[in-house]
Amino acid sequence: MTLSTINVDSTPSQSNIFDIYGRSVSIISNAFRLTSIIKNYSEKHVFKEFNLSFSGFVVMWFIWVWGDLETAKLAKNAGIAKSTLTGILITLEKHGYCQRITHSNDARRVIVHITNAGEDLMEKIFPKFHEIEDMAVSELTGDEFETTIDSLRAMLSTMEEFAYRNKSR
Repeated sequence: MTLSTINVDSTPSQSNIFDIYGRSVSIISNAFRLTSIIKNYSEKHVFKEFNLSFSGFVVMWFIWVWGDLETAKLAKNAGIAKSTLTGILITLEKHGYCQRITHSNDARRVIVHITNAGEDLMEKIFPKFHEIEDMAVSELTGDEFETTIDSLRAMLSTMEEFAYRNKSR
């Protein structure tokens, strides 16, 4: 089947999608579905009572694990735009979970610092979030678990290298 023979007015079956795009669509679409389910469930059942979005949790996780971070690095690590990070930080600061501090050597740079309330928050919610992570992998055998880790790391490395090589395009 070629792209020119596809009827764009019809909904393709799953087998057509595999015929056209290959098996990679299954891996990527299932990874997306899995992360969407985890994100939505976490927001509804873990983060909601703390007025926290999934992106807010990710930001908090980075400063909880890595300590103080500059906003540019924090945004990059969290996979969000710096402008998006600004809105998230306003919300997190409003709840007392973190604070922005002007860099001591360059007033244009901003450091994000986790507060005691933010530490307390992460100590409460991370174990609950980790239960969801454990549930997601609970049906994997030991070999499947290790293969999945290795496969995901290989895909991440491939895409990070691709993004790096193509960042100026």
